[in-house]
Amino acid sequence: MTTVSLTLHGDPEDVDTQARQLRAELLDLDVDGVDFAPGGPAPQASKAADADTVSTIIVALSTSPVLIQLGRVLRDWVTRGQHRKIEVRDGERSIVLTNTTSADNQAAIEAFFRHDPQD
Repeated sequence: MTTVSLTLHGDPEDVDTQARQLRAELLDLDVDGVDFAPGGPAPQASKAADADTVSTIIVALSTSPVLIQLGRVLRDWVTRGQHRKIEVRDGERSIVLTNTTSADNQAAIEAFFRHDPQD
C-alpha cells in the first residue's frame, strides 16, 4: 500500500475549506483511505493565529491506476485557484504544485509518481 501526504498552504480562511473540498474529491477515487493528519484542519469556528496555515491530508491507495487518477485530481485542483499551493509527499520525496500551467503540473506529477523507490 502506498501512502501519500498532501499539504495545502495558504490563508487560514481558505485552507480549511479547500482541504475539505479536496478531501471530498479524493473520496470519489478508488482509494483505501483519505484522512486529515492529526492536528488538522482546525475546527470551522476557530480562528488560526498563523497567516500561513497548512492542512495535511493522508491518502492511502493500493493500485497504480489510482495513483494516476490522484495525480490528475491534484493537477486539476491546483489550477482551479489562483493562489493554490500543495505539497505532495511520498516518504522522503516531495513536490510542490502551484497554479502554473496544467501541462507543467502534469509533467511534474507524472515524473514524481513514476519514480521507483528502489532507484
